[in-house]
Amino acid sequence: MSTRARRRRDRDRADADLLRRTASWLRDDPERARHAGLVTDGDAHALAALLDVLATELPHLDPAVRWQAVESCRLTLGETMADPYRRRTRRR
Repeated sequence: MSTRARRRRDRDRADADLLRRTASWLRDDPERARHAGLVTDGDAHALAALLDVLATELPHLDPAVRWQAVESCRLTLGETMADPYRRRTRRR
């Protein structure tokens, strides 16, 4: 396996872990739904389920969608954004 492929695999694993940790965080405490900007516990569980699906399909996501999901999870968990001055919502 090449160095580039290993880096990609490691990045995929780290990002998928972040999405799964966020899903677990949302499921663990109903009060966290409001912290994440959601209205009901059901919304938190639905978002957690979506994050689990995205974590599974992460290597196949559009790069902008992936970036937004990862950065949103970082923000939700209070972790530092990769680069807060650079927003990549669309390709230029």
